[in-house]
Amino acid sequence: MKYSKILIICFAALIACAAPTTKEDYLDSFERFVQRVESNHKKYTQKDWEWADQRFERFNSVWYLDYRDDFTVEDQIKIKGLIIKYHALKNKESVGDLLRDLFKDDVNNIGDKVQKYIDEDMDEDLDKIIKGATEIGDSAVKVMEDIVRELDESF
Repeated sequence: MKYSKILIICFAALIACAAPTTKEDYLDSFERFVQRVESNHKKYTQKDWEWADQRFERFNSVWYLDYRDDFTVEDQIKIKGLIIKYHALKNKESVGDLLRDLFKDDVNNIGDKVQKYIDEDMDEDLDKIIKGATEIGDSAVKVMEDIVRELDESF
């Protein structure tokens, strides 16, 4: 009986430490982990923080890399929020500094994409917009002329 309890506890611990099997599992597990840290961080010992840091590193690096190509923008924001929350709980760091560091690469990446668009595609898109606006304008003028002509003919 005593061994079966130990076996059940070990099995439960093994499941809790298992790698996530899907992107959704990763997101849910990471969120539960950070919630657990948030609930208990005030009474964490050095050993507890060492365990939490190892687990956090798996979420932040190892497991993140398994699903990084599957994450949407919303997923990325959620993940970065969890990272910020964990660091804030552990280190009581300035959230502003964490935000700046975490989003620096994303902002630079978006800036690069915008610049590439400006350099490669924007002129063509502007030409299409101008052409479409001209066609719409010409159609609107023709409709107005038809309405005026019909009004003249009816009186």
